[in-house]
Amino acid sequence: MYQLEVAVRFNDCDALGHVNNAVYFTYFEECRKELFRVFNPELDTHNWNLIVASTKCDFLSEAVYAQKLTVYAWVGKLGSSSFEVEHAMADEQGNWVARGRATLLGYDFNDKKAVKMSEEIRSILLEHSTCPDGVPDMRS
Repeated sequence: MYQLEVAVRFNDCDALGHVNNAVYFTYFEECRKELFRVFNPELDTHNWNLIVASTKCDFLSEAVYAQKLTVYAWVGKLGSSSFEVEHAMADEQGNWVARGRATLLGYDFNDKKAVKMSEEIRSILLEHSTCPDGVPDMRS
């Protein structure tokens, strides 16, 4: 499981005074950075080999300016070239703020096609399949 601590920035909030819904996806993406290194150790954007095929977020409670949040990411289902990254976000009291999922795909941008994952990468991903205790299920 990957974990990231974030403090909500002023510009993460919208006119309603809470974190804008689009920012949750940015927090999730930032938490995936170490997972990206499994595929691209240098995070070289000229040699990028992953693409987001789908993403979803269930907003469970509001987050506000200066609030400290813990973002979690772990590997869910593995396919031959795609995999699901599960996400959750909790406040300092351990209340769940959001629950998300992204489907990523190994991808060759030159050939515009999916790339099958190696057994080595699959093995590394499986090492990160533990979720936080008490994490809620995604809504259907």
